[in-house]
Amino acid sequence: METNDWIKRMKQLYLSSVHICHYAGIPEQIQHRVWKRFALCRVTDGRGTLTINNVMHTVSRDDCFILSPGMHLELQPDMKAPVRYQLILFSGVGLVRTHHVWRTEAFDFPVTGKLQLSSNRRDIQEMMDRLVYKNHPASGLENTAQKHLLHQLLIRLLTCVEAISKPPQAGMDLAIDYMSHHYMKEIRMDEMAQVAGLSVNHFIRTFKRQFGMTPMEYILKQRMAKAKQLLFSTDKIKVIAERVGYRDEHYFSRVFKKNEGIAPTFFMKNKVSRIATLYYGLDEVVLTLGLKPVSALSYVQRVDHPILMSSPQAHPPQGLILNSLSQNYEKLRGLQPDLIITSDRMEPNESLHQIAPTAILKHTNQVGESLLYMADIMGRKEQAIRWIEQHANLSHVLQKRIHSEWGKQSAMFIRVSSGFYRMYGLHNQTGSLLYDDMGLHMPEGYPSEQWAVEMNINDVQLYNADHLFVMVDPTAEARTQFQRLMKSDGWITSKAVQEGRVYDAGDIFFQTLGPIGRVRAMKYVAKQLSVSLG
Repeated sequence: METNDWIKRMKQLYLSSVHICHYAGIPEQIQHRVWKRFALCRVTDGRGTLTINNVMHTVSRDDCFILSPGMHLELQPDMKAPVRYQLILFSGVGLVRTHHVWRTEAFDFPVTGKLQLSSNRRDIQEMMDRLVYKNHPASGLENTAQKHLLHQLLIRLLTCVEAISKPPQAGMDLAIDYMSHHYMKEIRMDEMAQVAGLSVNHFIRTFKRQFGMTPMEYILKQRMAKAKQLLFSTDKIKVIAERVGYRDEHYFSRVFKKNEGIAPTFFMKNKVSRIATLYYGLDEVVLTLGLKPVSALSYVQRVDHPILMSSPQAHPPQGLILNSLSQNYEKLRGLQPDLIITSDRMEPNESLHQIAPTAILKHTNQVGESLLYMADIMGRKEQAIRWIEQHANLSHVLQKRIHSEWGKQSAMFIRVSSGFYRMYGLHNQTGSLLYDDMGLHMPEGYPSEQWAVEMNINDVQLYNADHLFVMVDPTAEARTQFQRLMKSDGWITSKAVQEGRVYDAGDIFFQTLGPIGRVRAMKYVAKQLSVSLG
């Protein structure tokens, strides 16, 4: 995010409450918690280690952190110099103006975790001292002044962070950073000690005192975390072992079982119950395999300025509903999933791997392929085969009855949005539904290699399909576009319109991405065509 963009966004932050606390770490006592509120933390004395979402940070005097809801924190104070710190807890929302109407939305900071600040930060320390040590009465005026000062402090802090292109690192931080990115290689302790600027024995003792584990235990922890992630791929155990630093797959299996309590080949089948899904229809894949997902995406959030639109075949997504347009997954972190399933159609996001092992499925319009892939690694092949057989039987019945009722018929799926009219071909989910499942045919002349074609307002009659299935995005702008389309000469003179064979497609564009929605969409299309299911 550009500096001007996030400064503008920071100015839209509305603070609803501010609370200031002072804490001290207890020697030899590790504190674990899932963070609930936004907070600015300043270390006032001592040393320690703070692990945020599995990323370790050294902690010393004057270090600053921005914490956000959903973060997993683990504080380990130094035994000889326990860390002391101040917390400025606050709540807030973003204010966004759309079409002259203000609305609120969840706020996410452009920078969280440990802040790497410039050496010249006297003004920041003075602002923080005024906020922390000034006695703020409970009057409304003073409370407003406190919120204003915190708002200005947050903007100043993040300005200093952005101003540094490459922040300096202490020796131990450099060693941790190297181990975190090279755990798959052979790492020598004398090299790590040299990076940290210490002797080997001093490095090992200091590392264990600060992080509660030896350097080799830390490397092992990184390797096991990556191995659990790779076990959700199609890679063989031998390949996974090599990718996390083990030349011998049998030795890797022994190490994995010793640390995780189960062999890597059985990890997926026995250790996964809380599955988060991050693409349309994947929540239904999990449901079909007999589990309940903890999150899903709703397609409505993908469309600008959505309005409520009823649909006869709509069904509520399972679990927490996430926004695919926002890369803020703190709510997902709070769910503590065992596994995240997403699609290669989603923009890659490395932060997901810090939440849970993440499986990226190759997108396919054949729902059965996704089912079989997940069923194979989850030990639920029986459920997948059952769905595939039921789907094939339903498809056979519908194709036979459509052909008996209508004969050979062509069909076209059209989507109307605020910015385009689009006709879809064979190589997408609606093409798989209409042409593979239902046995309808593509109109003559449609470029069969194209997954979709942008159309002008008079292009409806260009391919002159026998049946038109039309999806109008749930926005006022899209409805206006549809009204324009229905008044065009191309629409009025098209065969399907003249013969009364235009159907409301509802949201089957997204429903067909999942197995439950695919079957429901098949029945819905049959109903629109007045085909009886018996």
